[in-house]
Amino acid sequence: MKYFATGLVRRLTEEKDLMKPAERYRVGFIESWVSIAGNLILTLLKIIFGLLTNSIALIADAAHSASDIFSSLVVLIGFSLARRKPDPEHPHGHGRTEYLAGLLVGIMLIGAGAAFSYSSYIRLMEGIFATPSLAAIVAVVIAILTKEFLYHFSAELGVLINSEALTGDAWHHRSDSLSSALVLVALVGGYFGLPILDAYFGFAIALFIAYAGLKIVRNSCSRLLGTTIPEDLQERVVRCAREVDGVVDVHDLEAHDYGSWKVVTLHIGVNGRLSLDDAHRIAHKVEDHIYECCHCNAVVHLDPR
Repeated sequence: MKYFATGLVRRLTEEKDLMKPAERYRVGFIESWVSIAGNLILTLLKIIFGLLTNSIALIADAAHSASDIFSSLVVLIGFSLARRKPDPEHPHGHGRTEYLAGLLVGIMLIGAGAAFSYSSYIRLMEGIFATPSLAAIVAVVIAILTKEFLYHFSAELGVLINSEALTGDAWHHRSDSLSSALVLVALVGGYFGLPILDAYFGFAIALFIAYAGLKIVRNSCSRLLGTTIPEDLQERVVRCAREVDGVVDVHDLEAHDYGSWKVVTLHIGVNGRLSLDDAHRIAHKVEDHIYECCHCNAVVHLDPR
């Protein structure tokens, strides 16, 4: 699966400047729609076979796949809103709307985990067990393979454009793949005369879903409170500033992440004997160069040396 995903990513991104906002949006939209389509098909497949086999584990896993559709919609909405220009009320753009939506998805995941824990408990107490079939087992195997492809596809794109949103969506796919593996064990157990495994694994999958929701809530809250930009991007900003003629030193970098909109402030050292106009011109060159190279909005403070 990794081989096929990597090949597709390479064809989609070769000879593209992925640091440009337009290319980032294109990659985000592609990943979102591919994920939505894949999750929609898998959700329907799991619901159909879950109802046919009366498997709470498979139905719970279908809910997990459905939640991944919302996760991908979050990415799609986030990239769409990130294209809106800053306004007087939102001078740093609207990128953090993505994190609000992520918080909502995380809460929904926790609720789904609680609901399926209760359903598994009722089935265990009342002795309601699944009647799995070989077709359902094959369906889950197909789901695992598909989810592994989507995981590698999203993870590769997330690394290429340095996007936490795509990386998070990739881990949604991986978590669904792991939960489907638990379902597979439950169905195989039922096929060979151990139907009680379905309820127990329903518990396990519900806890897994709730745990994924808690992680999303935690990460979303952290980003809403305000996080810095990745360390490698900070290093690239400093390197770009030092490339400008007349810059003697770069220090006191502060960076803020507003989704697709990054804001950095930094101090540059310049020759103290320069005129104010010349020093100001260097500062503007640094700001322009940082935007061109790193696509970050920079504010530069001058220090005489």
